[in-house]
Amino acid sequence: MTRIHVCRASELAPLQTRVVSMTPDPEGRPREALILRDGEGVVRAYVNRCKHLPIPLDSGSREFFDANRQHLLCRTHGAVYRTDTGRCIDGPCKGTFLDPLTCIEKNEDIFVEY
Repeated sequence: MTRIHVCRASELAPLQTRVVSMTPDPEGRPREALILRDGEGVVRAYVNRCKHLPIPLDSGSREFFDANRQHLLCRTHGAVYRTDTGRCIDGPCKGTFLDPLTCIEKNEDIFVEY
């Protein structure tokens, strides 16, 4: 298991995101972890890869939320994901889930494990 330091807990406010690099996937494609603190204050992490096509949700823009900042949005084709579960609720991959990662808050720091 790999553990990566993301940031200090105080540096991740509600509805903010952080991205950290992960090791490549089994096919050799680059991967990133998307870490966010949702509107309820819970830290969550997902692989930054849309379930419709194996591309980053933000297409490199580092903008992950929809206009209302309630859902994650794939910038390439508009798939909409819930922040609390990673479930796609609209778009070509509706009903699928982002790949979750383990988030750990310890001693005022946030880590992601995979």
